[in-house]
This record gives sequence, structure tokens and C-alpha cells, in this order.
Amino acid sequence: MTWNYLILTTALFIAGWLTGTLLLFFKKASRKTEWIIKTGPFFSTLALAVFIVFLWIELERPPLRTMAETRLWYALFVSGIIGLIYIKTRDKVLYLLGAVMASVFLIVDVIHPEYRSKTLMPALQSPWFIPHVIIYMISYAVLAAACLSALQGLVHSHRNKFDRQNHYIGLSMQLVYPGFTLLTLGMIFGAFWAKIAWGNYWTWDPKETWALLTWLFYLITIHIHYSYPARRKTLLWMLGLSFIVLIITWLGIRFLPGIRSIHVYG
Repeated sequence: MTWNYLILTTALFIAGWLTGTLLLFFKKASRKTEWIIKTGPFFSTLALAVFIVFLWIELERPPLRTMAETRLWYALFVSGIIGLIYIKTRDKVLYLLGAVMASVFLIVDVIHPEYRSKTLMPALQSPWFIPHVIIYMISYAVLAAACLSALQGLVHSHRNKFDRQNHYIGLSMQLVYPGFTLLTLGMIFGAFWAKIAWGNYWTWDPKETWALLTWLFYLITIHIHYSYPARRKTLLWMLGLSFIVLIITWLGIRFLPGIRSIHVYG
């Protein structure tokens, strides 16, 4: 059973990123250390991708049904995006924060694997199922990287390092625009899926309502960046708040009291 290898996959993943992080912070820069810093996480992330592929083959369906399965994709995309950001910016702290975030989601899966049967319920047997969920997971990962960058910007604003603050604002917004585009595309695909599964494009289900709320928060963030570029700290706080709303939409709906959603499957 593929899930039995999750602990090993997680250990390999953490080992690769941990090795890269230790070298990054405690070793002098050289061609050899730089090569390990890049390739260690790359092969760790590749191992996670292979695990997902084998899980897909074993389940005979895309592993996108349960929260545990979507966390695998999220860890994969976060680690991949952070790796690309490091190649572009050489930012040590974002490298560390991204590695920690991806590792935490895998550790949660080890603790709560949420095993499920191979069979997909009728509502999930739709051609829109795979693109809808995967696009959302990519957008969530991109927007997570934007949030981590914004946190760095807030730290530097408190230290009055405004050049660094502007750097992180620029990086955050470079991520927010494609992330928001994917978020929008995910909502559109979800509407088509809902029409096939339940007969309506939109039903104001709690999950749909929070998804719209997430979209609106990022729309406001983009508006602030475009119309009020001097309000840097407001923009940074909005980036963090928007991501909190996103996390509630994805993971928190099932825990809110008195709320039942047809979109919670596992």
C-alpha cells in the first residue's frame, strides 16, 4: 500500500530541505554547497511527486478527494515554487519558511493520513474535478509564497529597512497576480463542475461563499497595490489577512460551528 511509504517520503523530503537549509545558513558559499542547496530539495520534491504518481496508480483515481490527499499536492507545489524563488532571488529566509511550511503539511498527513476507498462519489466523477482542484492547489501554493514574502516585508518595515520592504512587496505582488488569476480560473472551473454535479453554477454553499470571500480579499489587495502604492504596510497586512481567509476556505470550513458544506468530502 502506497500510503505505508508516506513516512519514508516525508523523511526524505525533510532531509533534503533540511540539508539545504543548514548549508545555506552555516556554510560558506561555494559551487559545491550551492549545488547541494539546489539539488537536495529538488530530488526530495521529486520523491514526493513520485509518491503522488504511485498513489494515483494504486487508487485508480486522482488523489484529490480528501484533505490529506490535497495536502500532498500543496506541499509539492509550495516546495517547487519556493525552489524557483530561491533560484531567482537567493533569499535564505524564504527558502527556510517554504521548506517548513511544506514539511508541516506532510507531517500532518503522517499524523492524519485519512485513508479512503478507491471509489469516487458521483459528484466527483466529473471532467472538471481534476483541473479545478489542481489549479486551486497551485494558486494556494503561489499565494502562500506571496504571504511568506509579505511577512518578510513586515519584519523589515519594523526595522526601518524600506529598500528591503519594497523588495518583498514587489516579490509578493509578482506572485499575487498569477495566483489570483489561477484562483479565478479555479472558481470558474468549479462553477462548471457544480452545474454538472448539482444543476446550478452557484448555490451559496459555505465553501463557495468563503471561496468568493477569498477572491474578494485578494481583489482588494490588488486594488490597494494599484491605486495606493504608498500604503505599503496596509498592503503587507492585507496579503497576510487574505492568506488567512484562504486557509479558512480550504481547511477551516469543516471546523466552523454550525456550518455544513456539500464540498467537504473527507
